[in-house]
Amino acid sequence: MAKTTSPGLRILIGAGSFADAAAALRIVERLPATYRTALGGVFVEETHMLTTCQLPNRRVVTNSGMTLLAPNPAQIRTVLHAEARAFRQSLKDAGGDNAREDLFVRQEGELVGTALRVAKGWDILVVGYRPVHAMRGNIILLRGAGPLSDQMRLASQSLGQQHSAHCVSFRFDPDTSADSPLPPSPNQNFQSLDAVLHTLARTNANAVLVDLRDGPIQTPEDLARVLEAARCPLIVFGASHPIGALEHSIQVPPDPAYKGRMDGH
Repeated sequence: MAKTTSPGLRILIGAGSFADAAAALRIVERLPATYRTALGGVFVEETHMLTTCQLPNRRVVTNSGMTLLAPNPAQIRTVLHAEARAFRQSLKDAGGDNAREDLFVRQEGELVGTALRVAKGWDILVVGYRPVHAMRGNIILLRGAGPLSDQMRLASQSLGQQHSAHCVSFRFDPDTSADSPLPPSPNQNFQSLDAVLHTLARTNANAVLVDLRDGPIQTPEDLARVLEAARCPLIVFGASHPIGALEHSIQVPPDPAYKGRMDGH
């Protein structure tokens, strides 16, 4: 009989737009059902975007390549409110009868660092990223030199089956010899995070799985670099594991077992 994952895993989705949140939710829906005991969200209003909109005659480049005048702060607040409302509703729809509005929060800051702070008390953080490739990509396991955890193994198998995609291992091992030949499979060993990111940026991926308890990710900036290179949702295991010098002054959602109410505006 196949070994099943332990029930009770709690998933927090972090996103800076509804499109990114929707991409993360599509990934979450393909994880084993026992993972979704609690589902929450953090909508991050990214500081650099808000700052840009406060500058006069500032121009921005759209996803289609068009150059437009940046919206003013009032306009961007209206857009963000609508995006946050759509994100919260999508969480409610995904959670069904068990959905709770107190597991949704809005924060201002940088996406990855803010999402990591809010993820304290959660098991898995999924950072959303809207699709940039029309073609189906691989499921990438960004892992350390130790054995693969059961959670990552089961999640990657489920995602691979649901997406009809290959699961590829990018193994970070500083002891790997630089002269070692590449293995005869897509799985590769890397000596440094820079080497991992260089290959990841040239890889079409549907999702990247990483465990903060075992791997090359040492700071929130490292994880932000992974997101930038991967350009797809990140599934972060061990989300409560402290990395780098995370600040603890930010408001965070309660543990999913807590019955209090959060600010859902």
